[in-house]
Amino acid sequence: MDGKQFHMRIWVVRVLLAAILVGFFLVLWNLQVVNGAYYRSQSVRKIVYTETVEAARGEILDRYGRVLVSNRTSYQVTLNTSFMGEESVRNPILTQLLAIAREEGVTWPDTLPISKTAPFTYTLEEASSTAVSRFEALVEKMGWTGAREQGAEALLAEMRDFFEVDPALSDEKARDLVGVLYELRLRSTEIVSSAYIFASDVGIGFISKVKEQNLTGVEIKAATVREYNTPYAAHLLGRLGAIQNWEEYRDKGYSMDDTVGIDGVEQAFEDYLRGEAGVRTYETNESGKVVSQSWRIDSETGEELIPEPGDNVVLTLDIRLQEVLERSLAENIPLLDSEDTQGGSGVVIDVKNGGVLAMASYPTFDLANVYSDAALYEEVSSDPLKPFYNRATQGLYSPGSTFKMVTAVAGLEEGIITPDTIIRDTGVYRYYDDYQPMCWDYRQYGRTHGNQNVTQALLNSCNVFFYDVGRQLGIDRLGEYASAFGLGEKTGLELYEEAGAMDSPEYTQSQGLTWYDGLTLAVAIGQGSSQFTPIQLANYIATLCNGGDRYNTHLLQSVKSSDYSQVVYEYEPELVNSLEISEENLEAVKNGMLEVGNRHFADLGVTVGAKTGSAQVASDIETHALFVCFAPFEDPEIAIALVVERGGSGSQLAAIAADVMEYYFHSEETLEAVSGENTLLR
Repeated sequence: MDGKQFHMRIWVVRVLLAAILVGFFLVLWNLQVVNGAYYRSQSVRKIVYTETVEAARGEILDRYGRVLVSNRTSYQVTLNTSFMGEESVRNPILTQLLAIAREEGVTWPDTLPISKTAPFTYTLEEASSTAVSRFEALVEKMGWTGAREQGAEALLAEMRDFFEVDPALSDEKARDLVGVLYELRLRSTEIVSSAYIFASDVGIGFISKVKEQNLTGVEIKAATVREYNTPYAAHLLGRLGAIQNWEEYRDKGYSMDDTVGIDGVEQAFEDYLRGEAGVRTYETNESGKVVSQSWRIDSETGEELIPEPGDNVVLTLDIRLQEVLERSLAENIPLLDSEDTQGGSGVVIDVKNGGVLAMASYPTFDLANVYSDAALYEEVSSDPLKPFYNRATQGLYSPGSTFKMVTAVAGLEEGIITPDTIIRDTGVYRYYDDYQPMCWDYRQYGRTHGNQNVTQALLNSCNVFFYDVGRQLGIDRLGEYASAFGLGEKTGLELYEEAGAMDSPEYTQSQGLTWYDGLTLAVAIGQGSSQFTPIQLANYIATLCNGGDRYNTHLLQSVKSSDYSQVVYEYEPELVNSLEISEENLEAVKNGMLEVGNRHFADLGVTVGAKTGSAQVASDIETHALFVCFAPFEDPEIAIALVVERGGSGSQLAAIAADVMEYYFHSEETLEAVSGENTLLR
């Protein structure tokens, strides 16, 4: 290679290097001189946030796969005051937000116990105890005690000065602004740990106006809310809310501001329905705009912490049967002869495994809207019939004559009587000199039932027969058999239920009363102080008609994965105990119920065993009406218990039982005949 060519290559290299250096210089000039101030502000003000992203909650379905509760996307408004700057900037932003909320009819949380309009007064009596304690804590922490003692006007003026509220704002608008700033202050001083959500489930009109105003620090985020696809089973499905017992959830990895099931199925199966939350990091610029985001990586597994949806819970309920039961209660209870009728309830149980097919309490309520509509909530909560009260699991009632099968089985199995034993009804039971109760037929009509065997005594509900059997058994043996049938004990249901009580010397004395041997007579016919729930009565009848096997009642049928591809859990029936009843004795008792069933369901197309009952409340109050039954008689599938408070005679409830059985045994013909309507049943 000659020297001339060599030097030329050197010059080419020099030119290339010079060009590269000039390029670097220009880039640096652009970064540091031309746009230096911009990138400097970005590097200083860019903030990295970490947020927990809640997983979609699992769905709730009935036994046939009909979706009862699902999720839908909604939008909620939160406030990030770190982007709003000083009070002179922050307050106008919040004032604009409040103006938009008023225009769109959007409400916001405001627990400041001061009236919303002048003249301003304290509303401590209307506030919850939690809100009052938080208010007092902040007043003390902020040094507002003096103004607090001078009255609401003085305190509000003190708060306006502290928050630097524009004096030009009207009193009412200033009060609204102070209310929001009060909520934010509760959180910044750590008196409240949950995040402040300004509004939830907002509409597109509100979102559009907020976006148009470009309100710094006002963030609108997508969220999921529960959607109720049925107006029925309100007492069973439950709802979501803030954690009420932090100790219970802390060790499970929950945050204090998480939403959880707080009653019903939502609470009972929280562990299945709740998914695994994800963790996302994102960066924002000085105006709060998100410039990048990504899922956090788990340091142990190396996997992205993406939300995992919850599992889907399949219930034993048949929502169509539930609808039939609720509608029949609502239609028939107001038609009863009694003028004192109050609430009622009904339970339908699978005889073979204790699964609850339907369970209703009357009156009911609109679960989808009652907790989000203040006016509706006030209407329902103030209703003297107590629609929120689940009578099926919490109502305690004397069983009346529906208890007589317990006395009959106990008498037969203990050898006190046989299926052929005859006891003569003379109208008055005269064993005791000082206590001689009458049979109901003699008291009302002056007549007697004459000679009765156990089957006839059940058909005629002859008190004298069961007085005598109960006396010979004694209260202890009666109690043992009642317990074997699950009466006076919780049934194992996953929801909250009352245990009730079986009358006994111990129970009577615990109530401050004196026990006498003669009280056994009242217990034997289902009066006395025994108190059972409708679900206990239904499970007792299921135990009787299946031959003595008592199962735990349950609502859970199975759990399926979030995509329905796998069965996560399958419920196995839980046998609590088996009461050995001889076939001859069981037939004698069931035949008495068959005769009752034939009186009420001759045209149903299925044979039914039944028993009516009337439970005394007080001498001047109408009796509670009770009705229990099972069907088909030959091979029982379902057991039903119905109770109506002050409903009079239990025989009047047969129409409700007929509606339930008509649907259950002929659903192929009536499947499409029942349609849901989102109305409050009263």
